[in-house]
Amino acid sequence: MKYQISCIGKASNTPEQSLINKYLKRLHNKIIIKEISQKNDFFNKLDEQDEKLLKLAPKNSFLIVLDRDGINFTSEKLAQTIKNCEIKNFRIINFVIGGSFGHGKNIKKKANKILSFGKLTWSHLLARTMIIEQLYRVECIFNNHPYHK
Repeated sequence: MKYQISCIGKASNTPEQSLINKYLKRLHNKIIIKEISQKNDFFNKLDEQDEKLLKLAPKNSFLIVLDRDGINFTSEKLAQTIKNCEIKNFRIINFVIGGSFGHGKNIKKKANKILSFGKLTWSHLLARTMIIEQLYRVECIFNNHPYHK
């Protein structure tokens, strides 16, 4: 399974990026990160942001939007969701992270799942770091690696 993280904002030269790089190396090219520069006026243009994020989505990918109003998953539930995607012949799972003002309604309607890291608001860089760490954890679950425990 391959993963794509489609996100608003850049992560270059940040402390989060060094942690992201650590997990990317462990995942051996299983994750593609697609970034869109954040503009300060996205609050009034969430639909435009949604369209840009949706254009990044690979054809026939499974779309998971990260949003505080989504469902809280355990790591095991995320692993089961990914396994189900493999069974249904999805080759890429596309995780979408919005900008400072979240997501508009359009992308939420098109999502296959909406995932939450809780009701707290997280910066896009922390959300990116957390989903990449969870994808590494999922791969460890699949391979019975002790990291998960």
